[in-house]
Amino acid sequence: MLINFRFLIIGAGRGGTSLIAALLDSHPRLTVAFERFAKEYLMGQALSGQETLRFDVRADAFYQACIIEAGKYPEHFWGNKITTEQLHGLEQHNHVFPDQPVEVMEVFFNQVLAQQKLVFILRDGRTCVRSKMARTGQTLEIACERWLYSVRIYEFLSRHPRAICIRYESLLTDPVETLGSVCEFLGIRYDQAMLEGTQHSRMNPDYRYPGFDTSKLSLSEIPEGCERRLEKALRDCGYLYP
Repeated sequence: MLINFRFLIIGAGRGGTSLIAALLDSHPRLTVAFERFAKEYLMGQALSGQETLRFDVRADAFYQACIIEAGKYPEHFWGNKITTEQLHGLEQHNHVFPDQPVEVMEVFFNQVLAQQKLVFILRDGRTCVRSKMARTGQTLEIACERWLYSVRIYEFLSRHPRAICIRYESLLTDPVETLGSVCEFLGIRYDQAMLEGTQHSRMNPDYRYPGFDTSKLSLSEIPEGCERRLEKALRDCGYLYP
């Protein structure tokens, strides 16, 4: 049976997931959900009882809900987008059941999502943390910790045969080439209509722009201490140079 749940978009919160989801959803052959079932199941907000803290319960509930939702769009390739913070909800299993540890990334991407393609978007930790702190009120420590978790997932997926990793910076400065590479990866033709997705109706109004706002890439007003906390990961990801 052909499963219409074709791909998952993932990246850090404030890391460009809404933008890439909106752009891809503007393609006539794609339908992209914006964080459907992520808080409910990956983070367990719609579940109750200790057993629902288990990895398998949460991951299976998320997957089955995506399969059902995807079936409503038989003419399209259906995908969902989540954040790495939401995926981190599955790590709760290891805190509650330390005698039954689960390698979250290994099992989620290789077993739960064994048939889906994976699109990861990475953003410079300095601008991502700045945005997290400004938009969500996170402390420097928490914002940095959450970006570093997203880098762990990036490192895992950068070697994955069913994944493509793109950069937020490239999406803003060269959207045609970047979107073209994602379309090729998904097995569809590039469509110019995607460029209209910067004003997508399902994005937060504050995120909508008539075009690609490259001012978000500025390294001005980076929170003090941010670069020091992230230095190694920034260097490993190619954002800092010797």
